[in-house]
Amino acid sequence: MLGPSSLLLLSFAIVALAACGPRDPAAPTTPAVPMPELQAAIDNSTPQEAHRGMSDHTWLWNGGGSPAQVHYSAPDGRDYAWLVGERRIFVGDWRVAQDMNARGRTITNVCLRYPGAGVPGLSEGWTCRPAGKLFYDMAEREGGDPLRINGRTEAPVMLQKTPANLAEVQALVR
Repeated sequence: MLGPSSLLLLSFAIVALAACGPRDPAAPTTPAVPMPELQAAIDNSTPQEAHRGMSDHTWLWNGGGSPAQVHYSAPDGRDYAWLVGERRIFVGDWRVAQDMNARGRTITNVCLRYPGAGVPGLSEGWTCRPAGKLFYDMAEREGGDPLRINGRTEAPVMLQKTPANLAEVQALVR
């Protein structure tokens, strides 16, 4: 029979061995990889390029852990967001701003807001992202309003699943 101090020592040994168990297969095993193209896009984005990249463009967004979103960003600063699983098209605003980053450098941001939206993935106040990163993270972007959502508050169909691309969405609305 083991004494109290032996039981304590055995408990510590079990805990220590458990920490040596198998690693999470999704855990990174290498150092972070530099992404010079992304960093260059962020560093070199100008307000004019960001405005030109947003104005009169339709884009697909799959990031952020919220439902996928299809946007049309109109030249007048309005943004129309169509979310997977929603019948409503949310009307918001977009703008380009220059702000200081954590290093004290001026960067160009694209800012979006959707007053009254009240759904995950759309902020009621201004949410700004570095323009280069936003463009880099877009799943797809094309000029114009091929889905004809400018000025609409109701989607022509409800998107049931995340579309693979904008062409898939276009096929649904024809």
